[in-house]
Amino acid sequence: MIAVSAIIFSACKKEKHDDPSIVGFWKGKYGGTSNYPNLGYALLFRSNGTVRVFDGSDTATAGKAEGTYTVIGSTVNLTYTYGTSGTYSASATANSGLNFLEGTWGSGTNITNGGRFFVNKQ
Repeated sequence: MIAVSAIIFSACKKEKHDDPSIVGFWKGKYGGTSNYPNLGYALLFRSNGTVRVFDGSDTATAGKAEGTYTVIGSTVNLTYTYGTSGTYSASATANSGLNFLEGTWGSGTNITNGGRFFVNKQ
């Protein structure tokens, strides 16, 4: 009886996962194709696969876009829309600690030809 109880208890015990996650607030800079990223930029990755993009130094007054993201290995892909002003896509590579992303962005489904960006997890 005790052995059965121990097996049931251990089977019901929740596993703890220490894997890093993309979910959270990230802050950095973005720029156009010929500019080093120098404009405020932030990303809020949510656990449900959605992302909010802020283009500006102050998230309270920044332009806000909503979209989705996927993570495949160390690559993060985003597609987001600023209301009626257009859709953009981006792709970034995460460092091994998953606390720094660097990549490119573009218009529509193009992930290049718009510019570059980098963000750090806050």
